[in-house]
Amino acid sequence: MSPFRPLRPRPLAEGSPATLRQNPDSNPDPSAEPGTGTVRGPGLGPGRPSISLRRPARPRKTNSACDPCRRRKTKCDGRLPRCVMCDHRTENCEYTYTVRHRVTLAEVEQSKRGGPAEILESLRTLPPEQALELFRKLRNETPGRALNLARPSDQQHLRGLLPPTQNSLGFELTIRHPVAYPALFPVPYTDLTLGALLQPVTKAWLQGQQGQQGQQDASSRQVSPFGDTYLTPERDEDASPVSKTGSPDHTGAATPKPLFDERLRLLDISKWTNIPIPNDLAISIISHYLNIDYATIPLFDADLFVRDLVNVQHFFCSPFLVTAVLSWACQAYTTLHTDAAAFSVALFAESQQYFSDQQQPNSVTTIAALQILSMCAVTYGKDDMSLRFLQESVRLGKAMGLFNVQSEAESATVWLGGHTEWTRAASYTAWGVYNWVSVYSLHYRVHEIHTPPLLPMPRDLVLLLPNDDPRSAKTAFHAQLLSAASDMWVIFKDMLERFYGPQYHGTTLESTLRFAEGTYHRLLCWSGALSLDMARGEESNHSVMLLHVYFHAVVTDLFRPFLATEYKSQRLYSFSTQHATPEAVYASSVTQLKRLLLLYRLKYKNANYSVLWQTAVVYVANAMIQEGGLSLRADGQPGNEWKFYLDVCLAGLEDLYASFPVFGSIAQGMVGMALRHSAIQTNKATRVLAQLDDIERRHASLKGMTDKTEARWIIDLNLATTDFEGAQARNLVEELQKLMVEQTESENVGEDAQP
Repeated sequence: MSPFRPLRPRPLAEGSPATLRQNPDSNPDPSAEPGTGTVRGPGLGPGRPSISLRRPARPRKTNSACDPCRRRKTKCDGRLPRCVMCDHRTENCEYTYTVRHRVTLAEVEQSKRGGPAEILESLRTLPPEQALELFRKLRNETPGRALNLARPSDQQHLRGLLPPTQNSLGFELTIRHPVAYPALFPVPYTDLTLGALLQPVTKAWLQGQQGQQGQQDASSRQVSPFGDTYLTPERDEDASPVSKTGSPDHTGAATPKPLFDERLRLLDISKWTNIPIPNDLAISIISHYLNIDYATIPLFDADLFVRDLVNVQHFFCSPFLVTAVLSWACQAYTTLHTDAAAFSVALFAESQQYFSDQQQPNSVTTIAALQILSMCAVTYGKDDMSLRFLQESVRLGKAMGLFNVQSEAESATVWLGGHTEWTRAASYTAWGVYNWVSVYSLHYRVHEIHTPPLLPMPRDLVLLLPNDDPRSAKTAFHAQLLSAASDMWVIFKDMLERFYGPQYHGTTLESTLRFAEGTYHRLLCWSGALSLDMARGEESNHSVMLLHVYFHAVVTDLFRPFLATEYKSQRLYSFSTQHATPEAVYASSVTQLKRLLLLYRLKYKNANYSVLWQTAVVYVANAMIQEGGLSLRADGQPGNEWKFYLDVCLAGLEDLYASFPVFGSIAQGMVGMALRHSAIQTNKATRVLAQLDDIERRHASLKGMTDKTEARWIIDLNLATTDFEGAQARNLVEELQKLMVEQTESENVGEDAQP
């Protein structure tokens, strides 16, 4: 006998239509109560149990619980404007706004001052009678006020919520080249907590509160303006690097703060410099430099450098190199330690004395030291001195066969003789200097290294590292990053020769456009060949973000010469879409630069003190000033997005000025440029300039560098295509006062003309 019973249809309930059709004479059970789903099955006697056919009704869910009920974890009916529980407890009933929450009348009034997104959300979520009331109020608004509700920037944000059209260049770039052009979720910039995001981190520094800056910065930016976790990476977990010792552990003993290399704790800085800098401070500053700036553009092999530094050996380290590194790193440390600015000036003077008074040997350490000294001179606003150090570094590198040589017989491989450590050191210095000179060329339009190094790249030497060394992983990452950046700057060299070489004036725009299109595809192929470690992601290092910043900066410069000509809308036939034009490529890279700027400022706390992220600041500010001036002249209505990003850039320039004196001139030049394009009003320009004056006075009180800066840094990138001299920071600063006077007079005339 089978252990299973046969499956049969469920017995029909008495009184159902099917039962009545089969049994016309049968009647429903008179004992069944009307309105209930309880009946007796056929053939069941009065003593048999009844069958329930209706499920019990579920309790009604509310759209959102109020804040007091959430805190008490009590049931809330979600009634507006006050729930039953708050009425009973006589508490203030408030709702935190969510997508499912129906806004209150107070929020409706607030939304009327917002854009169409808020209005549409209110009309959709309000109860019918309140939605009709809001609709009647909107109909009664004056035409001018109604127009203000539909700002162009808000409409642009609403369009950004939709996926890109398949025939757009942005769609093609995102699908075919996702490493360089990843898909971006739209940023609701109108809802951002602007105070926390835009406030310069130099505020506490101006009040003399060094040492607490890192903590304040982290706490002030914990507000997450986005809904997606990838768009809101947490700020760096590490505290301010001022203190070498961290917080006490459970035993009460101080936990040492991690360093770039733990061997640095053995350093005795007095063996390398005569400047009386405290040993603990020197260790923290060198570690900070190796973590931030070195990770982006390494100029020497860090492992060999640290080994000789702590052992007081002069193979891969020298007093000239140590003082140059300290002088450069102390600038970035200005807002973190009271004495850093004064030490930087003293170390800069000692480094110059090393170079002028003593005959430095022809070595990789001398080349790296000269390059770092050139970087110091740049940020001090001494461009003539900077160029002299850079050219001397390049000359010495050519003499040693690191670059600008035509054959293997002239290269450094001859004297290196296959020595492993010396080959590593020479490779890092050769390609590191090549990278830095390329970044210098990006901002100064000079061309110093015409032939890239013939030495192997650092990534080709990674296999020679010992596998059991815990530092090998970090060294391998730096080697991969430096090599990947070098590949990109080699492509940039061809662009530099074509656009800024002597033969440029003899070429036509059409041939230049074909060259630009071909170079762009080389850059896209480069991005597609990057390893996953070099792709942007939630765990990406700040140096990876800067690698992508440099890529998009190069792309915008590649197509910038065509933006003011009829060729800006010329189709690029190598792409599938007919909307592929120089203007579209430029706009796509600017969009990526804006997101990179925002992520960098939100995520990388200590890296914000580095000078290297200024490329994103300068390039995004240029694009936003152009966009803002055009939108204001077109319809007279100020937008939101370009203004928001311009404010981010101005805040970034203020932060950079706190550490690097040259950014005072750069920030002033940017303000003058914005005034010239009508992107900001005179009163706002006055506030920014007043903040810059406060920073200058703070520099003087700390005995930092107060010499007048002569910045030849290219600020107006579009103007530089036709007027190289006029686009420099020093010339834009000279125009600033004149523009301020003109703007003030025009605004006064406008106010007098009003009734």
